[in-house]
Amino acid sequence: MKRATHENLDRLRGHVDKEYGKLVQKLLAVALLEADAKRLVDRCTQGIDLAFELATERYNFEVKTSESDSVTLSAKDFEGMDRLVAEGNRVYIAVLTEGAFEDWVFSRYYPGEFPTGKKLTSFSFRPHRDRELEARIRPHFDSVIDQHTITAIQGRQSGMDAVLETYPERGRA
Repeated sequence: MKRATHENLDRLRGHVDKEYGKLVQKLLAVALLEADAKRLVDRCTQGIDLAFELATERYNFEVKTSESDSVTLSAKDFEGMDRLVAEGNRVYIAVLTEGAFEDWVFSRYYPGEFPTGKKLTSFSFRPHRDRELEARIRPHFDSVIDQHTITAIQGRQSGMDAVLETYPERGRA
């Protein structure tokens, strides 16, 4: 991730407080659409956070962001991810923690690999990471942050929803 991206994320964090995670999720959704994702569904309240198709694969992302160096997965997170895996879906945990050298980690989820309710650093997710997918999305995320930080700060979630609405490949929950 570029230094400017980190600086814009810090700026966003400083202005939006508790909405930070949801806004970063929406910014990631735009980056996925910019990377040619199809039928992307962004859920803000229930279920897996992002579902989309990329190339010939269907992906499901549980997005976890943090203002520290760790994230926590809840029992509710595991229930949703376990159900999707049992149905034969490809499930990932998309992790972005705070830190000068941090970047997205897209970690394939396998039931039983992570503890419930414990703080986990991004290093916990690295054994199952999908580096190819991370590399495909990274430049788009940098660009989206560059273009839409002000929209996220000023318009918050409704502003980012308006940006998402401009993409014909956005699906509906």
